[in-house]
Amino acid sequence: MPPRIKCRVANCIYWQDGTCGAESITVAVQGTPNNSSAKNDRDTECETFQARA
Repeated sequence: MPPRIKCRVANCIYWQDGTCGAESITVAVQGTPNNSSAKNDRDTECETFQARA
């Protein structure tokens, strides 16, 4: 069973009653190239997010 990913972004197309239904998830550090380190949770962003139409 895949891990449950909790989500609070209700306007994402993958949001399903508090969990993420995407097949894969991409998390990055805001405004930096690949393989960067975050100083805190606010430095991160979910690149999988897609707004609902």
